[in-house]
Amino acid sequence: MSDKILTPDQIQMAQEAEPAQILAAIHKRIVDTEKLMMGYRNHAKNLQVELEMIKERIEKLEKRNEDEDELLGAPYSSVYGEDEAKQKV
Repeated sequence: MSDKILTPDQIQMAQEAEPAQILAAIHKRIVDTEKLMMGYRNHAKNLQVELEMIKERIEKLEKRNEDEDELLGAPYSSVYGEDEAKQKV
């Protein structure tokens, strides 16, 4: 990635521009950046909600798995493949 923020063409345009044009360009860039940040925040919130829903679903499935194992008398085996019955030995 380039270390330069502005290209030579942009520098030339800025030197030839009126102060009002420069302020308008800066304002537009700020507004565009704020819009991007709002989009990123919304995306992050959506991912967080989805992650919480997945966690809840996993907990429900693990609980159901435990309940079924208790009914069948089978040793508990977690979703990650760890067998607690072997650990007790």
